Amino acid sequence: MERDVARAKRSSITQPPTAHRAEENPTAVRTFSRTGSEVGLFVDKSFPVHYNSKLVWKRPKDICVSPKFIVDGATRTDVCQGILSDCWFLSAVASLSQHRALLERVVPEGQGFDREYTGCFRFQFWQYGEWKEVEVDDFLPTEGGQLVYLHSAERDEFWSALLEKAYAKLKGGYQALQLGFPHEALVDMTGGVTEIFTIPLLPPDLAGFLRPLLEKGALINCVNTQGEMEKKNEQGILFKHAYSVTGLEKVRCYLGEADLVRVRNPWGHTEWTGPWSDNSWLEWAKVSAEEQARVQRVQQIDGEFWMEVSDFQRNFNMMEVCHLSDSTLSGPGAVTRPWECATHHGSWVPGISAGGPPSVAGRYWLNPQFRMTLLEEDDDPSDPALTCSFLVALMQKHQRQKGVTLDIGLHIYQVSTNKMYLPSWDLARAQPLIGTPQYNQQREVVIRSALAPGHYIIIPSTSMANQEGEFVLRVYTEKGNKAVPADKVSSDLRDKFPTPAVSVLPSQDAARELFMKHAAAGGRCGAVELQGLLKEVIVTGALAGSREGFCLERCKSFVALMDTRGLGRLELEEFEALWEKFRKWTDIFVHFDKNRSQSLDYPEIIPALQAAGLQVDDFVLQLIGLRYTDPDLTISYPGFLHLLLKLDIMIGRFHSFHTLGNGTITLHYRQWLHSTMYN
Repeated sequence: MERDVARAKRSSITQPPTAHRAEENPTAVRTFSRTGSEVGLFVDKSFPVHYNSKLVWKRPKDICVSPKFIVDGATRTDVCQGILSDCWFLSAVASLSQHRALLERVVPEGQGFDREYTGCFRFQFWQYGEWKEVEVDDFLPTEGGQLVYLHSAERDEFWSALLEKAYAKLKGGYQALQLGFPHEALVDMTGGVTEIFTIPLLPPDLAGFLRPLLEKGALINCVNTQGEMEKKNEQGILFKHAYSVTGLEKVRCYLGEADLVRVRNPWGHTEWTGPWSDNSWLEWAKVSAEEQARVQRVQQIDGEFWMEVSDFQRNFNMMEVCHLSDSTLSGPGAVTRPWECATHHGSWVPGISAGGPPSVAGRYWLNPQFRMTLLEEDDDPSDPALTCSFLVALMQKHQRQKGVTLDIGLHIYQVSTNKMYLPSWDLARAQPLIGTPQYNQQREVVIRSALAPGHYIIIPSTSMANQEGEFVLRVYTEKGNKAVPADKVSSDLRDKFPTPAVSVLPSQDAARELFMKHAAAGGRCGAVELQGLLKEVIVTGALAGSREGFCLERCKSFVALMDTRGLGRLELEEFEALWEKFRKWTDIFVHFDKNRSQSLDYPEIIPALQAAGLQVDDFVLQLIGLRYTDPDLTISYPGFLHLLLKLDIMIGRFHSFHTLGNGTITLHYRQWLHSTMYN
């Protein structure tokens, strides 16, 4: 997992300058001048550098006569560790090289040192749900004419060394790769979800545990953390050093069968010396040549070796598994991936959607919620339970750049078929079916389990309320199961809202008389007339203090939203439609204004929207909190009317354009400008 820190210090290697700073290194200048290969070629001036006079930065054409990007395909033997303590990254690359489709996503084809060579190479890494391209030049650090960092066993092959440089740029320089964990690199290069296991706690039948993972295309790394860093145990396994699991086979012997696991050391040397090792003739002598060929046994010290599963369990104690999905990569040559992935981006916003842990009564429900539907059971004849497998991963974003890592966790609750989300009163008495054991200060936390067919709510949260952060939630399911953001505002309360015997606002007949009183010539009501009408109505009563909130700009918005002709005024029929909405929404506002403050707290907005029958999801609720509330996260009575009118009209306009029934609409240029500029 980590290499020897002391060794890194002894090497005294820090990041040297790239070619654009070669004048600081006379040796480098002579090297460049000798070949002239740098003239007109790309130089990456943005690469993070740290001067070191011991290293000479050279392009591959200055290292060997005929450099190649890839020789005979990219394989795990192309990954040999140098003096950097980045075996965690190398073990991930070795695992990636087992799957051509995955590797080609990270290492795009068509690059090389032929006639179109420009000195520029491009790689792609997964970052929070998106693939990001990283561009580097091909200046690589050397000493004595040899690459000092990652290199291939073939002297003229450079794809792996350039990949390491691109990843170093993504992370902040070569020194940023000193010490780490393979699962982080696996996620960055696959977009998968990783789990960490303690091997002694796994089922005794480890082969049965590993086989379905490998069959599903999972990438696996392992480590022995029990000894002094870089020292070996009596059978050649290095302590605190990351290895890749590259295969599992049931090998037929003359006396029976043996479960063997194939492991690779990214150093390219220092192998297992126990039973079934490359130097152990006793066990392999009992296996036919045909069987050895079937499992692709190679008898040489190349860093890869076979060992019996029982020996694997005794010599490694930690394992990292990277699960892949159909969204990770698709196309010809892709590995089998049964998982379907739903990816959702979200955030915890203080006061709005950062409710904290379940112990924070009355606030926990404000956290983003996601509804998971499990209907299709697993196709596993060996499993008698009728369950649906799934995996939920919560990753916090940009914590390295911000220098802040939150304690995060996940909880999953069961709900009825018609329940779209869990309100505070339900959560007060509900217990999660599954949850992370504790809040963890990790980049990502994962739950992998199986539940009976049904409907569930996933709630990601932080260990304290009102902590700000962004996250990516990924839900892996099989077959037709799915997960979507929960609609906290649905029609659940519309029928439960008690209609008052007497409305707060005047009746339609009284409003019609007010319209005629305030209307301009021609019987039309513009923003000025509407403002005067509203101020007269609200001069006394429960909402009298809100009178000044009906400013001219807000009244312009009321008129524009109801005005379908773009004339800036309302006819009587349009005014009556507006008044009907205002009467209903005013009664709702007064009902939910429990403390009679003539404003609603943010948590009160949600049931008020429910009572109005307006449906929005968590993200829109967050936007409402940011856009329509005052600095104290309350919304005034005039602001409430504005919010509901905006929502009601825009939802209605969507449905008027929604002719195909596929959840999308098409607008021409004039319709788009009308909908966005005049409302």
